[in-house]
Amino acid sequence: MRTESPCYKIRTGVNHNPTPVENLRLELDANSFYLLPCHHLELVKFESGEGQDTLTLSFLKRTVLITGKNLRELGLALQDRCVEFVRLLPALDRYTSLAGTEASVNSIEIEEKAEQR
Repeated sequence: MRTESPCYKIRTGVNHNPTPVENLRLELDANSFYLLPCHHLELVKFESGEGQDTLTLSFLKRTVLITGKNLRELGLALQDRCVEFVRLLPALDRYTSLAGTEASVNSIEIEEKAEQR
């Protein structure tokens, strides 16, 4: 399993084994990010089709939708709660990464869940 990509980083410890993190950092652009507690992550859904992958992350009070290509490995790393950050594919890497099997994140959307009564 690769631990670094232009779009995400997996924290590893001794012998390159995945090491859990407390928070997942979602970088929406160069000027802003969200930190979401990994212990609030309830569900990760991976879907692939039509040349695009989708990861749906359901947290306690919000849902995160990540779209891109080759996101299966990222989804599997979320299972171990060892992903430090996810960010959009940097503009300079857009053409080089799309040709290979490297992950590319095209969009990250965060939706607040409506409070239930």
